Amino acid sequence: MGGHVLASSESARSTSPGFGDLPVVEGMPPGSAWGMWGPDDQLGTLNRLNDERTKRAAQQSVRTGKVFNLNLALHEPWRPEGSRRANPEHHILHVGYEMRNWQPGGEDDPSGGGIARDDYIGPLWLQGSSQWDGVAHIRHPVYGNYNGVADKDIHGGEGAKLGIDNWAPRGVVGRGVLADVHRYLAEVGTPLDVTTNYAITVDDLRGTLEFQGTEMLPGDIMLLHTGWMHHYQNADMDYRRNIYTPAGMRVPGLQSSDAMLEYLWDLELAGIAADNIAVEHFPASSPEDEWRLHLTMLPLWGMAVGESWVLKALADDCAASGTYDCLLVSCPLNVRGGMGSPSNAIAIR
Repeated sequence: MGGHVLASSESARSTSPGFGDLPVVEGMPPGSAWGMWGPDDQLGTLNRLNDERTKRAAQQSVRTGKVFNLNLALHEPWRPEGSRRANPEHHILHVGYEMRNWQPGGEDDPSGGGIARDDYIGPLWLQGSSQWDGVAHIRHPVYGNYNGVADKDIHGGEGAKLGIDNWAPRGVVGRGVLADVHRYLAEVGTPLDVTTNYAITVDDLRGTLEFQGTEMLPGDIMLLHTGWMHHYQNADMDYRRNIYTPAGMRVPGLQSSDAMLEYLWDLELAGIAADNIAVEHFPASSPEDEWRLHLTMLPLWGMAVGESWVLKALADDCAASGTYDCLLVSCPLNVRGGMGSPSNAIAIR
């Protein structure tokens, strides 16, 4: 068990409106944060990250200097044929007039004069590997895009709104807090079966943080460890082929419920990322709850949502040390109008 609790002047909830106070601007959609950070805001909950909170994370959460890569390789996970997000291919070009006839695997010939190589990956789906869902990724079926941005303003050209390029100037740099639900449930005798669509409840999350001795602070990024990604990486190809098909997708995650939404909002998170496919469990317990978290967090709150992150090594180090926070550094690609980005995330402990 952990037992290390970080003290902070922000240990109590701030004056941010609670879930029951939404919306904060009259006439905005129910349960939304539209207008909370201004009528033209495009950052959503990332507004909760500021220089002071980043500085404190660097000062308090970096103890050993250990660095953890939280990303899959760009060509992972493997996608079945016909998948919308196709597997990228890596192409290497040998540059130089004298090397135009050189073939991969051919004999080395330093006299040929070619001294350079270029390469590219394609198709590169910005949400095909470990990723961030950008604010524009999901449109609410009733209320539309975050902060009332018109559909016509969501594109890749000049003047695009809600793009991932809004995140790029500052990145996502702040206090990351691991919630190791996988380890907690095993410790209390109810291990999480990662081959099921187990719905992690609010009680599970609260119990995890209490077990760890972890205090969430305003502006934190929650890193949800379910254990699913570690299972996927070590599974046979039959499982890997089937899990990304519509009929085969079955993964644990957060319960798609109003109670979970209330809990997450009241934590005052800047974002949340998980080691599963969609943060929330899939399929949901009922058709009415399908993608409920996505349909609230992205278009109504503007919350940064990370998926398919690699958290096992970080989780092991947290458990060994009894501390569960880190300095999270993520550099989304500066793609104008992008719907998402590879996460490019590391945790520094």
